[in-house]
Amino acid sequence: MANTQTQFGFRHIGFLSGYAPDYQLNNYQIASTNATKIGYGDPVMKNGTTSSFIVQATAAATATQPIVGIFQGCYYVPSGGGVAPVWSNWWPGAANANATAYVIDAPGALFLAAALNTAISSGAIGNTINFSIGTPSTVGAGLSTATLDQSTLSAPGTTASNLPFKVVSLYNGVGNGSDPTTSYNWAVVTFNFQQWKTVGGF
Repeated sequence: MANTQTQFGFRHIGFLSGYAPDYQLNNYQIASTNATKIGYGDPVMKNGTTSSFIVQATAAATATQPIVGIFQGCYYVPSGGGVAPVWSNWWPGAANANATAYVIDAPGALFLAAALNTAISSGAIGNTINFSIGTPSTVGAGLSTATLDQSTLSAPGTTASNLPFKVVSLYNGVGNGSDPTTSYNWAVVTFNFQQWKTVGGF
């Protein structure tokens, strides 16, 4: 059955063998002035290599800077103030004070994500890959619209292989996303160029 296009960001599904399944979320800060929305399941990175704040990651920036992890929601004080911090699956792009974000940054974490367009084949397993990012779907759960950009697939050891994710397997379920011969299939990835998995500074 041909796949249909779907976008749900990076969905945490487990850990690589040998990594402790602790399911811990680490805290990071979002600047109250950050006007770019961040969706549940979006890749995030530091706002500059020395910043303590995170922002929605961009594919272009990952060429020189590792991602931090995958966004899982935040506590923030709505613009205007006068209320206690509220929980949100997504960052709305404005707040009365800096927000506390929760991020999956465990180096062995596994994620399920959809291909941007052309199918990702089994031959891509072990290759590195970048992502395509967009404005999150802020209706309902505020889900990420990020996808895997199959046009960036690179073999390990090449000059282009310093990409944020590595393909571990294809989705082996049933229904949408399971057909590896048609566009928009799903794949399982892990971190590659990420702050705890890079030999360089961050």
